[in-house]
Amino acid sequence: MILVINGPLGIGKTSVAWALNERLQPSVMLDGDYIGAVAPFEIYDAARVAYLYRTLAHLVAYHQREGGYRNFVLNYVFETPESLAELVALLKPLDASTHGFRLRCGVEEMERRISLRGRTGSEGEVAWELARCRELAAIQDAAAQQGFLGTVVDTTTLDVKQTADAIVQTLLPQQD
Repeated sequence: MILVINGPLGIGKTSVAWALNERLQPSVMLDGDYIGAVAPFEIYDAARVAYLYRTLAHLVAYHQREGGYRNFVLNYVFETPESLAELVALLKPLDASTHGFRLRCGVEEMERRISLRGRTGSEGEVAWELARCRELAAIQDAAAQQGFLGTVVDTTTLDVKQTADAIVQTLLPQQD
């Protein structure tokens, strides 16, 4: 099973991915921001994004083949349905059970989470993150009207463990 966790900056994608990684053992967590950390970094460079997606698919295939892993959690920010679909198209041949989830929460809660992250960056960096989280939330909300960005999980009142539990619950067969 491959889970793709989407959501704006600061919402808790990485923390939730780690919690899912613990819950779905044996599993592998692949963080798109870290795996795709290239320099120079251009945020809207389509070639860099395609390269990242191929790298993620390659890593999943490697872990399947060499380590016998079957559960994967990937997290990244997808701004358009086409972008998420591009990655899913690379992953589906590796595991037909590939699921996308989009974390959402109220803007005030997202801002609170960013403020609590404890980044030691400059005041300007924190201000940029706060502005970017608002921008990405608006971009994703608008894009979700045009197509699939992941099954929505509202995390406003959930902690990391509760969010991971909510995601796992959606994957379980429904009881009659």
